[in-house]
Amino acid sequence: MSSTDSMSREAQSFLDLLCYMATSARGCVDEPTIYGPFRLVDAMQKLIAVLDDCGIAGDFLQQQLTYIADSKLLMVEDEKGFVDFLDELVLRFATKLKRA
Repeated sequence: MSSTDSMSREAQSFLDLLCYMATSARGCVDEPTIYGPFRLVDAMQKLIAVLDDCGIAGDFLQQQLTYIADSKLLMVEDEKGFVDFLDELVLRFATKLKRA
C-alpha cells in the first residue's frame, strides 16, 4: 500500500462503518421490515464505538453504547420489547439534546 493509500485507524473505522451502512441499506430492500430499525441502532452502536475509540464519546454516549448492546437483540424474540427499547432510546437522546 502506498503512503497515499494508507489511512489512520480512525479513518478506517469510519470507512468500515460507512461500508456497513451501505450494505445494510441494500439488505433492507429484501429483509423483513423490522431489520431496518435494528440496522440503524446497530449503526449507532458502531458509530459510538468509533467515537469512543477516538476519545470523544463522553459519558452519555458510553452509557447508550451499553444500553444498545444490552437491548438491540430484543428484535429477535420480543418485537414489542424492541419497540419499547427504541422508544426509550429516542427519549434518552431527545432529553440529552434538549439539555444541551
